[in-house]
Amino acid sequence: MTAPADAAAYEQWYHAPRGAWISRTEFHLMMRLLRPVAGATLLEVGSGTGHFSRLFASAGLQVTGLDPDRAMLDYARRAGGGIDYAEGSVLALPFPDRAFDYVTAVTSLCFVSDPQRALAEMWRVCRRTLVLGLLNRHSLLFGQHQGRGSYQGARWDTAADARSWTVDLHPAPRVVVRSAVFFPGGSAAARVAELLLPGVITVGGFLAVALHPFTDAVHGE
Repeated sequence: MTAPADAAAYEQWYHAPRGAWISRTEFHLMMRLLRPVAGATLLEVGSGTGHFSRLFASAGLQVTGLDPDRAMLDYARRAGGGIDYAEGSVLALPFPDRAFDYVTAVTSLCFVSDPQRALAEMWRVCRRTLVLGLLNRHSLLFGQHQGRGSYQGARWDTAADARSWTVDLHPAPRVVVRSAVFFPGGSAAARVAELLLPGVITVGGFLAVALHPFTDAVHGE
């Protein structure tokens, strides 16, 4: 969920039982919020090892991953998956306006000092839906891991924080907030609880914030 320096070690976390369950849970929530059309384009900002980029590509999307870390990009490219990768900063995305149907940022914004500016850039290049995955300050995960291990240096946000970043966006989006990973230990009981608790209860460790156009028209088109 965070961005450690060692790409191979980070990717291995996704293949351990707990990491695999967490990433699947996060991915399914994002897909429910995106409601993507097969064959559409998607930009993943802060793509890291390309783990989520590959998941989005496996769902039938044409994916571009962007990351400022060349070592992460090299690892992601070696992993394949038919994904285009680009080096760059979310604060100045190297793409024209409305270049992608969908945009995602899976906890990468937690390491960006100016999230409001970053969100404005992502919204600029997005034609349909944008989904942020944030580390939730109002969660059990925060109490267990804040400031520790690979979470060191990460910012933990709230739904109110995320909504405040959207106030100056144009065109104004419709904001939907959901959460997942309520009990991050990943035990059998935690997995059952995950299925029973509704995502509208925003106390999960993974806070998903979706920005949708207000109308069926795409940014005024």
